[in-house]
Amino acid sequence: MQHQFIRIAMLILLAIIAAGGERRYSLNNSQSIELVPLRLDASKPDRRKVGALTFLNGWELRSDNSDFGGVSALTALGDNRFLAVSDAGTLIGFTLTNGKMERSFIAALPGAQGEQLDYRDRDSEGMAYDAASGHIWISYEARHAVRRLSPSLGRVDGVKRLSFTEGWKANGGVEAMARLNDGRFVLLSETHQRADGSNSGYLYSGNPVEQGARYTSFGYRAPKGYRPTDATVLPDGQLLILNRRISFPQGFSAKLAILDPAEIQSGEVATPKVIASIAPPLLVDNMEGLAVTQENGRIIVWMISDNNFTAFQRTILMKFALNLPNKKPEAETAPGFETL
Repeated sequence: MQHQFIRIAMLILLAIIAAGGERRYSLNNSQSIELVPLRLDASKPDRRKVGALTFLNGWELRSDNSDFGGVSALTALGDNRFLAVSDAGTLIGFTLTNGKMERSFIAALPGAQGEQLDYRDRDSEGMAYDAASGHIWISYEARHAVRRLSPSLGRVDGVKRLSFTEGWKANGGVEAMARLNDGRFVLLSETHQRADGSNSGYLYSGNPVEQGARYTSFGYRAPKGYRPTDATVLPDGQLLILNRRISFPQGFSAKLAILDPAEIQSGEVATPKVIASIAPPLLVDNMEGLAVTQENGRIIVWMISDNNFTAFQRTILMKFALNLPNKKPEAETAPGFETL
């Protein structure tokens, strides 16, 4: 009972920390990131299957850099190169080659530092990427906006203040963002809900920071008790959406779901299909980042967690192969899911 009480107290503390606020650190500018191998299930080393996912690898990412952590979005740039962004306004780049960390860097987002700026200008949450142009788009909470970064990542070359967020809470902005194969953008709020209880979603006709891009609103029906934290696009054009939950006393869990963009209709509610659930005792934390790559003909799904800059959590990176058999979603659930 005492152990359970301590666990609940720690989770409450994590929830308070996750609500946001200005973070302060002692300065360390190390650019090194360490990989520490992890198993999907420490009690069953051979376990690999989680719904439509097959676990390939997992690591804890560690760095002495003062700004490392708080990862809120992840994207794959090609050639085993990845870019993550933290909710403290930090870019984290690295290359993974055969399980080895190479060419890592940790640097402030352009436009995130300055005399007239504070943490509200750094609370970056979602990220989208266009391989053809090399542009990166990042969504921000607090001062709700989407900014486009130059391919060099050295400057902001476009900004759009989001008018539909008027009246939203500072920490309730666009959490997940994805660029569809046809150039449209999908934006999802983590906490702002419509009258029907679905999460607020917006479909842009094109690049949201350019004039002429129009949006329509829709509802996103997240799995019960879960909230969307990141989204990306599969090779066939479908949306892959990461949903996260924190509950007591189980802690963190995550659900991966698929949504066909054709099901997004103005004013209507779109409901995704859950294809995998990850809950204790499986490896899981505050999962907030999602990316997709292809490897030897397989679709690879990457997930990364936000450690909230606390000693109680970890920055976990997991690598899965995606397999979508002809069976109903959720036919194979993660251990412990039945208790959620």
